[in-house]
Amino acid sequence: MEKINIEKFNTLSQRQKKYAKTKTALLNALLEELESKKLSEIMIKSLAQKAEVSEPTFFNYFDSKSDMLVYFIQMWSIEMQTIAIECEKESISYVETIKNIFVKTATQISEHPQIMREIIAFQAQHDITKTHKVSNAEKWFFFQEIEGVEGLEGLGLESILPPLIAKAIETGEIYSDMDAELLFLMLSSLFFGTSLLVLKRIPEHLPMMLETELNLFFERITYVKS
Repeated sequence: MEKINIEKFNTLSQRQKKYAKTKTALLNALLEELESKKLSEIMIKSLAQKAEVSEPTFFNYFDSKSDMLVYFIQMWSIEMQTIAIECEKESISYVETIKNIFVKTATQISEHPQIMREIIAFQAQHDITKTHKVSNAEKWFFFQEIEGVEGLEGLGLESILPPLIAKAIETGEIYSDMDAELLFLMLSSLFFGTSLLVLKRIPEHLPMMLETELNLFFERITYVKS
């Protein structure tokens, strides 16, 4: 695919580019380490070495290893928002958009199952109270092939699902008497619960299983089109 954002990235100052490259390198180092280790087993020193920076420099980018999970959630959210925007441009239904986002995510995390386990464990114990201000430099470098990432902020499922659910109800895709907050909680539970169970056993089957569960879920609350 064409790296459409590199030209814009290259117009930035050396300082902006270096910051984005280093932060991305640290995140990629974490994902690599999580292929064989739990988060608790990973040393910050090792992440810094992989990103070719000093250990003290790590803390110019992240407060902790858990803070890196927050950043990953934010970057994932930005990518999923671009999917939602593209689906709307193509007049894809809001219900199908939700399915697309979940299955796309499942495909990604089935290749990196430990990151989802760590995110679920982290969110079970902590509320996300501090997030990163993600610069355009970071977005352009991290998402080199995705158009329209400027101006998007990533805040997890809470920033993605509620607007789609509300629009699905407003447009009559979902029964009008459904409670939007309850639907959000049910979809979140379906997503995280299925991921937690399937990733332990057969991670490669997660996209298929999640898609099947979503189809069954929406069959009960959506109008059937003739």
